[in-house]
Amino acid sequence: MAKKRRRKPKRPETMSCNVEISSIRPRVSLSMHDAEGPEPGVDSHCGLRLRGTMDMSIRGVRDMELRLWADWNHHIGPNRPAYIGYITHTRPEVSVIASCRPADFEYLWSLALSGELKFAYLSFTKPHYGSADVLDMAFSNEAEE
Repeated sequence: MAKKRRRKPKRPETMSCNVEISSIRPRVSLSMHDAEGPEPGVDSHCGLRLRGTMDMSIRGVRDMELRLWADWNHHIGPNRPAYIGYITHTRPEVSVIASCRPADFEYLWSLALSGELKFAYLSFTKPHYGSADVLDMAFSNEAEE
């Protein structure tokens, strides 16, 4: 009887790009929780929506939207390999979502509001059925080399 061969796990192909940021939309929402209860409180959520153009295209698409927010309960989930963001779809634009620790988000927020947030760099797995894992992200006033 022939021995069955196990396939080696295939390492996902990765891609990277620089994004020139063209618009920044900061957002803060405030809401009450337990307003009628014994201990009402205020919930707040901070986020940034960045739009830009990638220096390469994914299936003919170069426009990108990044949605970033502060997550007070930020932790690494059970998925392996772990990733920091997710590409949810690639048409009509590439859409990326990611949460980050509040301290990191505060720095990103200050870059955005001071006008110094000009470029983003992303490294991600090759999109499959329009979605992909984002492995690395960096934000700066200069493009990565």
